[in-house]
Amino acid sequence: MSKHDENTGGDDNRGMAQTLARARAAVEALARDYINWARADIDACQKCLDQAVAQPDQRETHIRTLFAVAHNIKGQGTSFGYPLMTRIGQSLCHLTRTGRPFADGDLSLIAAHLAALRQVLEKTRPGDDNAGTEALAAELEERVARAEAG
Repeated sequence: MSKHDENTGGDDNRGMAQTLARARAAVEALARDYINWARADIDACQKCLDQAVAQPDQRETHIRTLFAVAHNIKGQGTSFGYPLMTRIGQSLCHLTRTGRPFADGDLSLIAAHLAALRQVLEKTRPGDDNAGTEALAAELEERVARAEAG
């Protein structure tokens, strides 16, 4: 090792660069699969919603499960270039927090969120801003705020 390498950490820097390159490649591979994962999460939310409708006495249990999946949607969207997935997922999480009863109107609003999430996946690409979907996200957030206010 040259004196320059000793002072600058040459081997350490090369090792770090290689580690970062591997990490970037892994994230890119995950990003290619993101849409499939997101669709599976939306389908899982839909199943929970369908069960909440069909089994009102178990509604809170199904909504709690839906919340957990929505939390994943919220957490992953921006990481993979879909900030609207995160925004709508966050709104869905606000709506489905436990601690209050879930009326039929809440279930309709959950369905609207799921439709919006599907629209984001169908109409946008990573990093795109879709004005129509942005407006829909804002509308959903307003509706959630009203629902939470009672």
